[in-house]
Amino acid sequence: MKTTLFILSLLLYSCSAQKVSISMHTHYPYCGGAKPSPEMAAGRKEPCSNLKVALIKDGETSVYKWLTFDADGMWVGNLKPGNYSIFQEDKFLSSDDLIKKHNLIDSELYRFSGAKCLETWKKEADFQLVFGKEWSSLTPFNFKSKCQVGLRPCLEYIGPKVN
Repeated sequence: MKTTLFILSLLLYSCSAQKVSISMHTHYPYCGGAKPSPEMAAGRKEPCSNLKVALIKDGETSVYKWLTFDADGMWVGNLKPGNYSIFQEDKFLSSDDLIKKHNLIDSELYRFSGAKCLETWKKEADFQLVFGKEWSSLTPFNFKSKCQVGLRPCLEYIGPKVN
């Protein structure tokens, strides 16, 4: 009887939520100008303050949990062990709303890849989180910003045109 209770307790514990710490930052590369110092050449990292992301369990289609990161780009909370895909909140907007929000238009300096590109981008997870029973540390995730474009999806900098 004690063995059965012990096994049942282990099973329940293994399925229960555990404390998780996740950090989310954006890496901004050095984008030219004067010869950079080694620190400048490495770029800079800034916290994703107030970023909201959705966790979707592998094999599922609906959002399991929404996470909002604090001013330091941190989220601490409880999660059940499992494999999750992480999607930023913007990926749940319509293509028209994304185009308006990020000013995704062709111009002299930028080329927009179109609504089909946005639909593909929205389906791709930003990150994968594999969270198991042996979890014991902080997991960092870093968005990679691009020069002149930042994190705006499906936009390419084509530079100033020479007259």
